[in-house]
Amino acid sequence: MKFLADGMLGKLTRWLRLAGHDVIYLGKSTLPPEKQDEDLLQAAKSGERILLTSDVQLHKRAIKAGLKSVLIRGTDVASQLAEISRRLGVKMEIVPENSRCPLCNGKLDPVERSSIEKLVPENVLKTSNLFWRCTECQKIYWRGRHWEKIIETVKQYRKAVG
Repeated sequence: MKFLADGMLGKLTRWLRLAGHDVIYLGKSTLPPEKQDEDLLQAAKSGERILLTSDVQLHKRAIKAGLKSVLIRGTDVASQLAEISRRLGVKMEIVPENSRCPLCNGKLDPVERSSIEKLVPENVLKTSNLFWRCTECQKIYWRGRHWEKIIETVKQYRKAVG
């Protein structure tokens, strides 16, 4: 799915990208709030994206304008993912082969260990055999110590979604 997330949902943005969704994140802005909202609504419309926001007034404006919008009320990422799943009928699964770069939204491609040996720490090479590289920013990913946290958050999400 294609989403547009407002500036309050940076962490959720990264998790949705890990789950394989195309998410544009419009972070903090120096524009006045009214102009920020106008820009978000226009970007959602022109990009045919579902707006994700925790701003009740912005959500109401989006609905009134005929846009798809999900009001995010949860405070932790697992409950936020569950809200989106319930509202849109979509499952959130973290599978590296389907994930997008949590930083830039680029696609991740598997890469041979030999092609990245000089680009990752030596201890990573001792513990990991699978690697992915972002097609946009070139960042390299692997299943590191953070993987347990990802698994735990997915468990919390599944419990929240029911």
